[in-house]
This record gives sequence, structure tokens and C-alpha cells, in this order.
Amino acid sequence: MTDTPASVKSVTGSVTQLSEMGPSVAITMMNFQDVVDELANTLGRSVIMGDPNHRLIAASSQGKDIDHMRAMNVIQREAPPEQKEYFETIKLNDAHQPVTVTLRHLGGLERLAVPVRDSRTHLATFWLILENLPPLRGMDFAAIEAAVSVTRDLLGPKDAEREPGTSDDIMGCLLSPDSGERRQAFDEAVARRRLERGEHTIVYAVDMPVEVGTLDRLSYARHLSATRTSSLAYIGERKELLLFVGRSSDTADSAALIRKEAALRSITVSAIGTAHHNRLSPDILEAANQAEMAAGIVRAVPQLAGLGDISALGVWALLASIGGDRSYLQVFSPAAFVLCTEGDEIQRHTIETYLDGACHVGVVCEQLHIHRATLYYRLDRMPQAVKDALDDGAQRSALHMCLKLIRLWESTGRI
Repeated sequence: MTDTPASVKSVTGSVTQLSEMGPSVAITMMNFQDVVDELANTLGRSVIMGDPNHRLIAASSQGKDIDHMRAMNVIQREAPPEQKEYFETIKLNDAHQPVTVTLRHLGGLERLAVPVRDSRTHLATFWLILENLPPLRGMDFAAIEAAVSVTRDLLGPKDAEREPGTSDDIMGCLLSPDSGERRQAFDEAVARRRLERGEHTIVYAVDMPVEVGTLDRLSYARHLSATRTSSLAYIGERKELLLFVGRSSDTADSAALIRKEAALRSITVSAIGTAHHNRLSPDILEAANQAEMAAGIVRAVPQLAGLGDISALGVWALLASIGGDRSYLQVFSPAAFVLCTEGDEIQRHTIETYLDGACHVGVVCEQLHIHRATLYYRLDRMPQAVKDALDDGAQRSALHMCLKLIRLWESTGRI
């Protein structure tokens, strides 16, 4: 029999204990019960996770798809001797791919056994009942693969003990908290021609609703990276944003593909922020940080239509760095403060559109769908502080920026 990994023996399900197993676990913030519950919810069928000795690690709630064998395995916390003997006979722990297991001779329904392995060891097995249930689809297998990946991180050796990996493993180290590992991964990715130094490499930060589960996000990310028409590579998740890296020449196509693949899974993409690699940077961390900032701005500013590169968001990035204290407005722009505290929405919208249109009356009237006389009437009835600001170049610029700042604060809930 294969010995049970020590990490399985010590697990109680607490996030604190799991975090001690390595940085990758802390990133996922999941435990074994989370994994089986999310996978069961995605697949619409019950899920069991067992260790190499076929003892129970975690089980989802028991739905209508279970049989007596499944129920007893959960109650007894392990498979009975006759099942273990059969699994030894078919060399289940040597499997590297999902295996269909017939258990009719033991009184059970047909199952799919999905192995979880690192480069050396069988770590665990997922069990899914197949018989009398709809066939598993491609998206289901993507979710299963995501569950295997998270479980491997929970049970496998710490990063320092891992052997050098594949090209995908290297891409997964591009955002490592260790600067040396991060730079080495970037150098290797360039050497393997997965990336280029400079502006031809672009990082995408993809924002999704928080209710989308970890496994659903991970299976989506992995499927997107594997799509033939995609140049994107999934490099991790930070601050509830999925991060990808790709070629800048494919930006429009990649953004469309990101949304298309999400829509196929009934997932909404709230925002996509992008940033290009700076040739002087030794890795892509700076670009990732900038892409994350861009995604946050795009999410908060509806007129950006859900997509923006940090290079085009300089003013918004500047505004985003200012704390949400309304009293600042009295210093930055008394005119904006008056509009914010005493004016109405029509006045604010009129002045903001007037300044957006560089004070060109014809353009502004077309945007507001009003007559010139109406615009002049509104401007004439503005508070005196606003009139004074409109007559001074510097004050006018400050008023314009502060009106944008107010919109940004409101959209992000800071005021």
C-alpha cells in the first residue's frame, strides 16, 4: 500500500494550517471541502476525494446520484477491504489519467476515478459516479482539471522542493512572490519564445463578479489558455483578478475571446485592464500591477466600455490615487466643491459635458441634446464660483479633473 502523504494526515480544513503548506495554497484560499463542494456544484453530481489508501479526505453533500457503496464509504470514512483489494488489482494508484471503474460486482455504480499526482507521487483520487447520469462535457472536464490543480497545490511539495517544470509551470511562476524566481521564470519564458521583452508583451487583468467560484474561474482560465485561437497564457490570480499574458498585436482579438469564452460559461466579465511590459523591467510584475490598476479604473468608469490600457488612463490613474475625502475638493477646486454640495445633477452633467467638449458650444449641445439658448441659460445660472472657474484656465482644468474625481469616488463607493 502507498503511504498517505503527511499533508493529508495533518489537514483539519483550516485556512491557517493550509497556508503553512506553501504560497500556492495561500493564493487559492481553499481547503479540501471547498474543492469538492465547488466541483460538485459545477458538475451537478456528488464528489468524493480519497487518499492513496482510499480513506476519505472530503465529500460533497449526498445527492440523488449516490449508491449504497458511496454512502457507506462516507459513513465509515474509508473503502472496505474488498474495494481496496480490487483497486490494488487494477493498479488504480498508478493511473496518470482519469479511469472508468466498474464496480457492479461489488454492488456499486460505474465511477470515474480522477488521479491527483505530482511529478513523483500519487496524492489523491476524485470519485464521480457516471452510471445513470448525463455524460460529462468538455467544460466539466475543465472544472475537474481545475480541482486537480488546486488539490495538487494543497497536497504537493512546497515550491522550493518542486522540480523544474514545463513551459506552463514557468508561466505560472511569472508572478512568484520571490523576485529571483520571478525573474528566472521571465528569462526562461523569453528564451523559450513564449514572451518578448518590451511592449510586444502585454498583461491582461480580467475582473469577474465575486460570486464566480474559484474552480469555475480557474477552469475558465485554463481553458482560455488552451484555446487554439488564443495567444493568452494564464499566469495567476491576484486581488480577485485573473491575469493572462499575451502578444500586444492580438489585443483586440484577445479581449473579444476573453468575453466570448466567459459568455459560453454564463460568466460576466466586468472589466479588462491591460499594460505593456517595460523593456527595462526584469520581469512582468510592474506590468501586472498596472494592468490591475487599469481593470479597477475601467470597472469604475462606465464610459470606458469595459476595456482600457493603463497608457491611456493616466488621468484616471492620477485621480484613483487620491483618497475619498470630500473636503479635498475645497482645496483642489472650490467650484467643484460647490457643484458637489449645492448644485444638482443637471448642473454637474452640463458643466462636465461642456468641459469634455472643450467648451465648443455646438459639440456640447449635440451631446446634451439641447438648444444653444438652453445651454447659455444653464451656464448663466451656475453658481458664481463655477463661472469664475470657467473664466480661468488653471481653475477650469482643476474643475474638470475634480468633476471626474467625484464620479470616480461615487462609482467606487468612496463617497
